Amino acid sequence: MKNQKIKKLKALAQTIKKERGRGKKIVAVSGSFDIIHAGHAKLLQRAKMEGNILIVLLNSDLSMKAYKGPKRPIMSEDDRAYLIASFTSVDYVTFFDELNPKRILALLKPDVVCNGSDWGKDCIERSTVEAYGGKIKIIKLSPGRSASSFMKKIMDAELNPDPAAVFLDRDGTINKDIPKGVSRKENFVFLPGAIEALRLFSQKGYLLFIVSNQSGISRGFYTREDVQTLHRWMLSVLERKGIKITSVYYCPHVDEDGCECRKPAPGMILQGAKKYGVNLSKSWMIGDKDKDVMAGREVNMNTVKLGRRVDKSFRLSPTFYAETLLKAAKNIARRA
Repeated sequence: MKNQKIKKLKALAQTIKKERGRGKKIVAVSGSFDIIHAGHAKLLQRAKMEGNILIVLLNSDLSMKAYKGPKRPIMSEDDRAYLIASFTSVDYVTFFDELNPKRILALLKPDVVCNGSDWGKDCIERSTVEAYGGKIKIIKLSPGRSASSFMKKIMDAELNPDPAAVFLDRDGTINKDIPKGVSRKENFVFLPGAIEALRLFSQKGYLLFIVSNQSGISRGFYTREDVQTLHRWMLSVLERKGIKITSVYYCPHVDEDGCECRKPAPGMILQGAKKYGVNLSKSWMIGDKDKDVMAGREVNMNTVKLGRRVDKSFRLSPTFYAETLLKAAKNIARRA
């Protein structure tokens, strides 16, 4: 559905003539508005305060390519016009194909032409505006807000992306689980394919985190020192096999403690993500329990549950199920 604010130049000229006949003061702003942002909204709001009718003169795609190069615009003229017209401060939008708006200003003769402080009063269109009796109004721009600055941020984000990570449950995911939990290296047995899976994740550039509920500490089955000693041993084994675990987090609490780190709460995930600047939207949480899935989904991560679906009443489904960690790793590697 076409926005009625967007008009061809001939139709707009007739509309402005009628508005002026009703005693309305006409204000114009020109620009490319290639990446629309809050600074544009403030500019248009301020410009509208200078009169009654605000028209936006938009560089067409042809104009943009001519003065900013063949890769511009980023957004098409139709998209830019639609977004600009959606602002309540804007009454009309039209296009111009030239490199500057002198011809269109001479035709429409707005009473006030508003420029951002970066364009200045001594602009190329000043003589045109003053010749028909109009005036130039300079509006101070919000610092740090420009299409160029946003494009630089986008390019930096693409060229230097925040790292993605794989967060892994421990018992039942990396190693075999046993009653009362694994707390000694003598009881720690890597599951088949687990080491190969961790190596594959490393090769794909993922940071690796282990996030493990260890309520056996609170239940008195073993101590924090036991867990820390086991983890040092586990990390040394993996390191000798060329696998680096970025960090290991464990929660010593039971459900009744209501802590923020015990899965399904995502506290351990958030701790690692914050410290290492992880992009959670591109990361994975893998575990053998519904709690692992819930923790990952809580922070909008991709999730994998190991084993087959058993509890069909659990509706917070993972991204996919996998029989083993290695099968999960191969699936994720194909998606990377």
